Amino acid sequence: MRPLVLALALMVAAPVNAAAEDAFRAGQWREAVNQGRAEATAQSLIYAGRANLWLAGYETSEKARAKALVEAAEKDFDAALALTPNDPEARLQKAVAVGYRAKLAQSPGLAKECRAMFEAVRDAHPDNALAWSAVAGWHGGSVASLGGFMAGMVLGAKTSEFEKGYERVFALEPRNPAYRTLYALTLLDLGPRNAAKAAAALKGIERLPAADAFERKLREQGAALAKVLESGDAKAAQDLARQLAAFGKLA
Repeated sequence: MRPLVLALALMVAAPVNAAAEDAFRAGQWREAVNQGRAEATAQSLIYAGRANLWLAGYETSEKARAKALVEAAEKDFDAALALTPNDPEARLQKAVAVGYRAKLAQSPGLAKECRAMFEAVRDAHPDNALAWSAVAGWHGGSVASLGGFMAGMVLGAKTSEFEKGYERVFALEPRNPAYRTLYALTLLDLGPRNAAKAAAALKGIERLPAADAFERKLREQGAALAKVLESGDAKAAQDLARQLAAFGKLA
């Protein structure tokens, strides 16, 4: 009888999204999707959606497949939001999915919708580094894609908002390698002239702690980019940055 009671106690004590979390932390993306949906908690569904976004953005070379994965991720986030409507992580990740759809469809309307969603979370949670990074990245990525004039005219994007946003990010989480890599990738996408600034952001990145596979993967990207920057070839660094960025593998 006692072993049965102990087993039941352990089952109750175990986190209900443990398998999805373990798979996500290990970088087992498809397993994280399957477990996240099976567990069907808000957090496990977020893991499922995030895993699909990673597969879409970084491990897929076909646009149609990337689009399908983004749409699947968005359904996961919608399911999470149905359980916890005000969860900031679910809201942010839903916005990321909208932003990915905007990028794949080259839709200014979706891009503006994405920005509004990011800003709503940032304004409600001013100490959320991810929200600041998302808004800043939206500005920087928009300018890199369209050029300063068109990005400003069509979307209201500004390079100054990119820089200001990342100042806040680094004040909140100075040792998170993912933010340093995302910042450097966008800097180089904006132009090889930013090589020195990107190198400074990536200095010592290989020694920074990573909480999960997402942060480890971005830390690896940052370390690889830092090596190219050390060679002094800013154009090669820009080319690599564009390959490493989300959807950089699309044909």
